[in-house]
Amino acid sequence: MPYMLISTQIRLEVGPTFVGDGESDKELMARLRANPSRQLGNEFVAMGSTALYLAQKSVQRKVRNFPHYIESLEIVAAHDRAKDALGPPIKVGSVDLADRRHNFVGKTTSMLRIPVTGTISGGYMDVMAVRDDQSKPFVAAKIRLILDDAAIVIYDTGNWKDSGAEKASES
Repeated sequence: MPYMLISTQIRLEVGPTFVGDGESDKELMARLRANPSRQLGNEFVAMGSTALYLAQKSVQRKVRNFPHYIESLEIVAAHDRAKDALGPPIKVGSVDLADRRHNFVGKTTSMLRIPVTGTISGGYMDVMAVRDDQSKPFVAAKIRLILDDAAIVIYDTGNWKDSGAEKASES
């Protein structure tokens, strides 16, 4: 590594420097009370990326344990028109946690947009759920399968109140 000699004991290096490396003056380092250190960077990127990945997987696991998520998969598995439109076997993807317009859990309402694919087609399954109060679990109120060429209402109890934007996207 190129360096400039400032005095007989201290050198100014060009580029990243390491305190306490093999080329450091041991007496000077002891006098300055400098501790050996390492250049950090890649370790933090790897650890940070791993932490984000594990956090996302943890949230996905929690979403998949929601009662209305499980209930919706059971309803779709038993629905002949949905099976015919998608084609068996039906595979379920991960909920997009960044999409807060289609994936949210409120105090009394919840909506999940779950990616689904089959051998014939693929799309999304919108699961809308309601509950009377926060102490009770969510119950699926409406399940809509959105494919490239059609939108199929699979299940509807009438308890979900559609907004104008949802009605427009359905037609």
